[in-house]
Amino acid sequence: MNIKPQKGMQEYLPEDAYKRDLLMNLILATYRSCGFTRIYTPAVESAENLDKSDGGDNLNLIFKILKRGEKLDAALAKTPVDEKELSDLGLRYDLTLPLSRYYANNRNSLPTPFKCIQIDKVYRAERPQRGRLREFVQCDIDILGSDSLCCEIELISVTAKALGKIGIGKFFVRVNDRRILRGALKTMGFPHESLDTVCVTFDKLDKIGAEGVASELAEKDMPAEAISSLSSLISREKITLDDMAEYCEGDAAAAIESLRTIINAADRLSDEYDVVFDPSLVRGQGYYTGTVFEVASEKFGGTVAGGGRYDGLIGRFTGEQVPAVGFSIGFERIFSIVTENNIELAGARKKTAILYKEEDILEAIAKSGELEAESDVTLILVTNPKKTDKFYSRARGAGFDDIIKLNL
Repeated sequence: MNIKPQKGMQEYLPEDAYKRDLLMNLILATYRSCGFTRIYTPAVESAENLDKSDGGDNLNLIFKILKRGEKLDAALAKTPVDEKELSDLGLRYDLTLPLSRYYANNRNSLPTPFKCIQIDKVYRAERPQRGRLREFVQCDIDILGSDSLCCEIELISVTAKALGKIGIGKFFVRVNDRRILRGALKTMGFPHESLDTVCVTFDKLDKIGAEGVASELAEKDMPAEAISSLSSLISREKITLDDMAEYCEGDAAAAIESLRTIINAADRLSDEYDVVFDPSLVRGQGYYTGTVFEVASEKFGGTVAGGGRYDGLIGRFTGEQVPAVGFSIGFERIFSIVTENNIELAGARKKTAILYKEEDILEAIAKSGELEAESDVTLILVTNPKKTDKFYSRARGAGFDDIIKLNL
């Protein structure tokens, strides 16, 4: 039998598991101190819910669960076999869809607005590689039931506070609003039905540049005048909200002023991070309806958190519009930064080892009880008192701060 974990799935030795617990508890404590409450949702969701969630490319990465028993036999008996009929369940690919279903099911027992925490595992059928796992942890906070701009400002503040406590150094928060980009694209002459695919291409601006965006849009047979107009905009060294305002009216113009308010307020909260407008930020999930944001590390590079407003998702379950917005810290990315750069996390306790002989077990346990308020205590049975020094050296090498020899 194979003793290795499945590809894209990780297992952790005690030292790394301890660090993960420290990191997770630090994030959780920060969230709770800011008034958010934790909930739990199942890892398994209805295949129908997952398929209709507008999860973008994630819908191609769902781990599907086969039907069981007679239902599976019936599906296999059909000619030809319909692959969609073989599965009725799937593993969640993020925590937003399960939260939306949870809120729809429990809304009569929940306050408004509802400020919640989810820290849990999600699953995606990725091709395993560095930075891409099939099972990984997300750390979400969401505010449901309010369309106030204060929600975005609060989520940015709380997420930034958690990242600040972790100690990853300077970072910046990139923000955008999908309504601004879509409004500008319509004004430029892109057909309404093509806006989603244009946004997908535009999201690659930082990777393929303005010429690459124009080339890809031409391959998609977009109008030449619209491509020219967009190229004129994105070729500028820096695109501001005022630049976007030239192409926006109605809801898009209102979104510009809302985003300006969010940026100005959130940017004044701390000198430890900057909040900047990034028109190329789209995010892949189709359920986002307005504000979207990401956090990038200045020192270590890459995205460490992201989220946005998804006002339409809960309504698919309830039939009523329920505003919602969330922010998620990428736990695995943060964990990599912490371990690879030996960042000391707050909350680590002193580690004490008690070396004892078998006949002293009761005394050793009593001693550990005396020390547990100030230290994490490990009892180490010395099977051969003549080799006490060897046990002592092993304990020291294992990273114990204090080592007590009990009656040795």
